Amino acid sequence: MIEIYKNYSFFDILSKLKERILDYLLLPYWKIRLGKIGKGSRIKKGVKIVGSGKRITIGNNFKIWHRCFLSVGAGKISFGNNGHLGVDVYINASEGNVNIGNFVAVAPKTQIYSYTDYCEQDKKIGEIHKVADVNIKDNVLIGSGVIILPGITINEGAIVAAGAVVTKDVPPFIIVGGIPAKKIKERI
Repeated sequence: MIEIYKNYSFFDILSKLKERILDYLLLPYWKIRLGKIGKGSRIKKGVKIVGSGKRITIGNNFKIWHRCFLSVGAGKISFGNNGHLGVDVYINASEGNVNIGNFVAVAPKTQIYSYTDYCEQDKKIGEIHKVADVNIKDNVLIGSGVIILPGITINEGAIVAAGAVVTKDVPPFIIVGGIPAKKIKERI
């Protein structure tokens, strides 16, 4: 155990200890606020939930880091096991659902939408909305600053490069990137 901390200063260790204590102190609050929070899961200080937290379920060993913003209306958000949301992730499930599988890593500043305004010829702005579930399957890596639009499925083993805008489904074990996101290569 001491080997792990040999490169840390006393103040680094103290800071980590403080974070761990805060995690345990906040856990009862999250158990009351959310629909479910699994064993070993942690939600860091500064996470904001707008709407009914009872429509959010979290599996085991899932971490939600500082300043994430989860907006829930008529939709639901579900997180699997053994994954995490990085700092400043924004998830909007005001109408549709957002389902995140097991072993999913979502890097900081990612935005996921199951609801958005939509534009169509001969319609006024704000008259039409696109509402569709977002499904992120198991063993997926999403880079920093990615935007995922409504109705997208990111299939098992896929990687989405930083800064990509995902407008179409991502096949299994494919790496995509760019605006709009396109296949870069297969993941071997």
